[in-house]
Amino acid sequence: MKIKNILLAVLFLLTALNLFAQKDTVYSSTGDMIVGEIKSMSRNVLTFDTDYADSEFKIEWNNVKGLIAKTTVIIYTEEGGRYTGNLDFDNNNERVVTLVNSGIDKSFNLDEIVQISTLNKGFLSRIVISIDAGYSLTKANNLSQLSMSGKVNYTADKWRLGGGFNNVFTTQDDVDPITRNEANIDFSRDIFGDAFAFVGVEFLESSEQDLDLRTTSKIGVGYFLVRTNSMFLQAGAGLANANEKFVGQDSENSFEGLGQVEFDAFDIGDFSFRAKVSAFPSFTTKGRIRINSDVSLKYDLPLDFYIKASITHNYDNKPPIEGSDKIDYVFQTGIGWEWD
Repeated sequence: MKIKNILLAVLFLLTALNLFAQKDTVYSSTGDMIVGEIKSMSRNVLTFDTDYADSEFKIEWNNVKGLIAKTTVIIYTEEGGRYTGNLDFDNNNERVVTLVNSGIDKSFNLDEIVQISTLNKGFLSRIVISIDAGYSLTKANNLSQLSMSGKVNYTADKWRLGGGFNNVFTTQDDVDPITRNEANIDFSRDIFGDAFAFVGVEFLESSEQDLDLRTTSKIGVGYFLVRTNSMFLQAGAGLANANEKFVGQDSENSFEGLGQVEFDAFDIGDFSFRAKVSAFPSFTTKGRIRINSDVSLKYDLPLDFYIKASITHNYDNKPPIEGSDKIDYVFQTGIGWEWD
């Protein structure tokens, strides 16, 4: 009997410790209360970890009624504010949370919060990886096209690191193969409010434009013109240097300016939309300007799969080789998978 009482006491203690560890609480608009640990909130989705589920629980931010965070969190707001502390919730004020243990007395409507991260967020939970591929075959002239693209993004509390690639290979009877390969690495860091600084490198190979390789190094500053939990619009300006090697020519450097605009909408049901345009006016070659644009539409499928359609466009009004095409573009469709 004594051993049985000891076992019951140990079981009670473990249960109490477990309940104590599950210290964050989410209240849903349907009246459910979920106890566990906040992982993050971004792109209008709150990620929450519980002991009774094998995988992390995800809920759309619009369906969250209230939130209690005993875990220390960093929250980012629409107006560019960044606050660190805990969150409390009063059932009498739906979708309103209060920042506590931060040295300031401030309340937020959940619609004002665009991102939440935790100080103890692990390395893997900060990474998002996506990869997709497409293939088409046309009987006429035995035309076939294979395309692959992928992205990797790592988000820390104040900075972001990302990279990607996009490869297209086309073959056709009695025609030389057409290749188009591009890749990029980008780093950005928050400066203050909605402002950030960025550096990056882009690589492009295009047989359509007789371009063996263009390596573009860039640096600049940007600003979030709009940043909500459903979309963002940002613009930036800076300087760039393009090292270009065209077919039959030696490599040359082109010193350029940089202006870019990016729009991302990620709360359109299962759809997400992204558009980015970058302009590079040359200081080295008078009157020359290059414009790169990338537009994509993605539809989420079950099990983290998705289908995507995109178009990438490159324009050069004064290509160094006379007779080279000023325009190169590729339209792609494919199926992919995302890990986050």
